[in-house]
Amino acid sequence: MHLSPAERHLFRVEPTLEVIQAAEATIRTHEGYIEALEDRIGGLLAQVRDLRYDQAKHRAAIERSRGLITLARRLPDELLIKIFGHLVADGWTRAPVVISHVCSSWRRAAHAPTVWSHVYVNCDDANVYERTKFWLRMAEGADVHVTVTASWRIPHWQIKQLMGMLVERSAQWRSLKVETDSLRHAELIFQECTLPLPQLRTIVVKTNAADSADAGVSDLQILAEQFTSEHAPRLARVEYASAVVPAAPTFPTHIASLALEIHESPVHRPLSAASLMDALEPLTSLHTLSLTMPLLYDHTFVPSPVPERTITLPVLSTLVCYGPTDLNELLPHLHTPALRALHLRSLEDLGYRQQPIAPSLLSFLALPGSEDGAPPLEVLELHDIDLAPDAFAAVFGALSGSLRELRLHESSISDATVRLLQGPGGLCPRLARLDLRWCGMLQGRALVDLVRSRASADADAEGSGSPARIEEVSVVNCAFVREEDVLDLARMTVCRIVMRDGDDYCRVRGLQSHALYWPLHISKPAGRCQANGNITVVASILYTLSRAARPSKRVRTDDGLNAKLEPSLDDDLTSDEEFWLEDGNVVLVAGNRAFKIYRGLLAI
Repeated sequence: MHLSPAERHLFRVEPTLEVIQAAEATIRTHEGYIEALEDRIGGLLAQVRDLRYDQAKHRAAIERSRGLITLARRLPDELLIKIFGHLVADGWTRAPVVISHVCSSWRRAAHAPTVWSHVYVNCDDANVYERTKFWLRMAEGADVHVTVTASWRIPHWQIKQLMGMLVERSAQWRSLKVETDSLRHAELIFQECTLPLPQLRTIVVKTNAADSADAGVSDLQILAEQFTSEHAPRLARVEYASAVVPAAPTFPTHIASLALEIHESPVHRPLSAASLMDALEPLTSLHTLSLTMPLLYDHTFVPSPVPERTITLPVLSTLVCYGPTDLNELLPHLHTPALRALHLRSLEDLGYRQQPIAPSLLSFLALPGSEDGAPPLEVLELHDIDLAPDAFAAVFGALSGSLRELRLHESSISDATVRLLQGPGGLCPRLARLDLRWCGMLQGRALVDLVRSRASADADAEGSGSPARIEEVSVVNCAFVREEDVLDLARMTVCRIVMRDGDDYCRVRGLQSHALYWPLHISKPAGRCQANGNITVVASILYTLSRAARPSKRVRTDDGLNAKLEPSLDDDLTSDEEFWLEDGNVVLVAGNRAFKIYRGLLAI
């Protein structure tokens, strides 16, 4: 007898034997169904595993087939070697070891000695000795670029051991880079460089040492003693970054290029005009000089105690000053009769005209007692440095016979100042290039009028006496330069609205990541350009796209107004090849084959 749930709750009757047997039979039946389903599931999973295995075999076959036609296999070894060089030079020191595991083409290319030419010696690495020994063995007789890094924890005997192995190959050195936080370690490294260095071109030193006990001692004076013109005859460039300015002449006197970067101005050794002049005065062979100074001082910049003192750099052609406004007070103390390019870049975004700049600059351009007059400047760049209208007029007047390119960044140059450059009788008749960025007061019509006033003049300003044509105008983020102004400029000359490809300072500082600095793109084959030259450009394209979020190609405005796509590369493709941008990717055409190289993918 079966009771209803209500009756069982009322009488609390235990289940009968029949009820128990029926329940157990039901349980056994469903358990049987579950076991059968488990068997079916197991069978299906086994089938899935078999299918996955078959799928993996097909994928492996696809990868093998793709490997037969991959771009890496079709590129000559010279291009793969060039890519290796780009990767290592950009900081990926293990690139030869890692990429050589990708495929046989990369492994074959990795046997070239030049792939191993960058020898990175990290003294803090436990396996540094064996790693360096392996790298030198693979480099064989190729030129090598040596980088040595060491912390203050490294014992001196270990540095001597490593340098002894490196110095055995000193005849192959092309560059030497030393990074250490200890001045003593840096000096010890240079002391070991006793053998001749016939191929050495560049020395880079980075140290943060600032010992108050060394107030009267020069930083690394051993540089000048060890790397003389007899010991390193081809040494041309020194890059020196330190916490303090050298207290005495430190650099080899025969170098042609110096980049001096100072991080601090401590109380015990403040940054001063006298110390800079002492360091620079012996370097009479300098062609390029770059000075980078700190923004914040513990001790203020110390002017020269002898205002009339000047030093002569007779063959200096390029001068770059990057620092606070105080640094420009050094200019009146420099006599540079051969200077062609002056780049003044301020660390201070003051938002107003820096009054001390104009007197220093004008004094530099008309150095008292100089028989040569103003230096023959062809390029003048003022980056985050502004001048008053009368100062601009005075500068243009001083450079009227030589200036060919003017670059202004965040300047309040006015229309009236630009009009001083217009037409016959205007200042700076040889001016041919303008690069204007963030010039918030300049009207686009003033630029159009300037270009138009010179458009009818003879192209050769020297031969006819008439002003030169404006060959190129760059306008980036100038609020009052409108679209119609850009189009009018493009009808008369080349109008650029993106950064330059090579020596652009904004690109070096990383400003191209800002949306307003991004280059233009096109998505139609009409923008393709025929290329000529050497196929080695493909390596640069591959590497550029492997690093960049956007291809760094320059595209000028459309509708026939100087419209063309220019590769931002030193070399070109072979004569039967061309490439263009399509949906943000580069399409490379070689003969009747087309390859699409996607952003962010190193095609291998």
